[in-house]
Amino acid sequence: MGDLATAKQTDPAIVPEPALPIRAVIEAKRAIQALVGSGVDFSPQPLGRHIDPDGIAGYYCDLSGKTRLPEARMRGTEYDWVIPIAQFALGLWERRLDGEDTDAAFLGAVEWLLEQVVEDADQAVWPIGLPVAKYGLEPGWVSAMGQGQAISTVLRAHVLTGEPRYLELARKALRPLLLPVAEGGAQREIDGAVVLEEYSTAKPCAVLNGWIFALWGVHEVALAGGDEDARALFARSAAGVVELLPRYDVGWWSRYSLYDHGRPDLAKPFYQRLHPVMLEGLELITHDPVLGEYARRWRAQLTRLAIARAGLDKVSFRVSRALHPS
Repeated sequence: MGDLATAKQTDPAIVPEPALPIRAVIEAKRAIQALVGSGVDFSPQPLGRHIDPDGIAGYYCDLSGKTRLPEARMRGTEYDWVIPIAQFALGLWERRLDGEDTDAAFLGAVEWLLEQVVEDADQAVWPIGLPVAKYGLEPGWVSAMGQGQAISTVLRAHVLTGEPRYLELARKALRPLLLPVAEGGAQREIDGAVVLEEYSTAKPCAVLNGWIFALWGVHEVALAGGDEDARALFARSAAGVVELLPRYDVGWWSRYSLYDHGRPDLAKPFYQRLHPVMLEGLELITHDPVLGEYARRWRAQLTRLAIARAGLDKVSFRVSRALHPS
């Protein structure tokens, strides 16, 4: 990828790391929001209402709830980066399909993506300007989830406007998902399974929801652009999700990722609710019944006792990590 992944490291939009006590408070607040399902990051995200697995219609996950919150006015906030902006746009698209007039706001979010993308001859990337201490990432890393959701957004701009530049951008944005993390991309293999990494970490991470969000973008660019690389990547990587699903199951709950923290990376209650939606959305495309079986299993695990157990684990883990980042 050359210098694409590092080109934005001097960008003024890069967010500085807060001081330790402040970071601990932020982490505790986010963990509580994840427990109760609130805020921009953790608002409910049910299965989309206008899905067409064979076309570019409604998004697989209904993100419209994110667009109705006061803090969702993204510019100049902590949400002013590719994933929140793409999700905001996809939420507006869902409202458009519900009959609301959101075209101008949707295209405004798309314009942000056009302003922030870094392109060369055959690829396009939205480098992340946020450090992630949890995974040892410095600004400039590439996210498969960010690429995938940006692809899904610009493809809908193509549907709305008919402008070929959006389709071309989607095709170019696929390229980092075809490259290994070690080469500046966002793909890696875990025991033969092709994983699309939300966080392009040095050691395997495999965040489940980010992987599937990326897969939806790959599937859609294959549909819209007839891209054989996208079609092959989707088939192999979607099969990899099914292959690795048992590793995300801890018997009473699911894992957020396969990252080695020295303890299971348990899903926050928000993600325990989201995982079944992700699996059901992927099943609509692949028709693999294993996905539905795990979706039902993990949804049934959402008991009060399990939610409290997982929630306390995540609160303590996040605060401890904030206070002792090493």
